[in-house]
Amino acid sequence: MSASSNEAANQAAGIDLSQFFQVFFEEAGENLDTMEQMLLNVDITRADDEQLNAIFRCAHSVKGGAATFGFNDVAELTHQMETLLDKLRRHELTPTSAMVDVLLASGDALKAQLARHQGNGAGPIDTSDLLRT
Repeated sequence: MSASSNEAANQAAGIDLSQFFQVFFEEAGENLDTMEQMLLNVDITRADDEQLNAIFRCAHSVKGGAATFGFNDVAELTHQMETLLDKLRRHELTPTSAMVDVLLASGDALKAQLARHQGNGAGPIDTSDLLRT
């Protein structure tokens, strides 16, 4: 079910998810901070499966919550991050520092998107360069 379908279904069922927004924003921020620290501390060329899986789980958690609440821009960007991380953890790609840079930049963009959804940021965040990378 897409995020917009989820949102429509929740509205039709009379479920008010707004009470859970703050919890989502807090958990998403914690996951992004954790992911950033892991990316900064890991030697990506020597990262083991456990490290890559932990980074993947952070992105996956953010994506799931974003999709649930209808934050499609956040879900789309985290989905792209997941795709890259999944290829790394399946050893389909050789990890490079450029990939870490893209993941870190994506994390920064996600933080800005989340701030915007909380009413604390500017307009839409352009992630087109990140999504193509």
